[in-house]
Amino acid sequence: MRLVIIILVSVSLFTSCKKWKYGYPDTQFRNRFVGTYHVDSILSHVFYIKDQSFVADTNFTTHSFEGDYIEILPTKDQVEKNVTCTGKFLDSIFRYEVQGFNDKGAERLGFTYCNDCNYSEIFGTYFAGSKYIVTHTKDKLIMENRFNINGKDYFARVYLTKI
Repeated sequence: MRLVIIILVSVSLFTSCKKWKYGYPDTQFRNRFVGTYHVDSILSHVFYIKDQSFVADTNFTTHSFEGDYIEILPTKDQVEKNVTCTGKFLDSIFRYEVQGFNDKGAERLGFTYCNDCNYSEIFGTYFAGSKYIVTHTKDKLIMENRFNINGKDYFARVYLTKI
């Protein structure tokens, strides 16, 4: 009986070590999105301030050029050893890092500048920040920024197709 208990404890410790590693579930979540994606379009429902006291809704779509893409490269540990990815949108080439967060059903990808990356206005406008995953299939990925101003919901949704 004592031998059976020792074997069960040993097996449980051996098989659960990866679960105890810091950031393991988020890294596994992030690696589900690995690949190169063509940027189809970006739909924006944002606010427009007409004067100091009036906020109005504005809708517009930004269409991509042929060959525009973003990539998400695989990583073993996104906290300590993140990978620098490359993207191209509206004739601007930029470099960035991607982190994955799966917090209580709020699945997000965080796009940030890497330490040695040059500033890109296009990246900062359309991709930087925390993007909620709206839809993910084997060939489509839809992400969006969400924010609320004066009780109204606004968003900027990015439509991607895996190459």
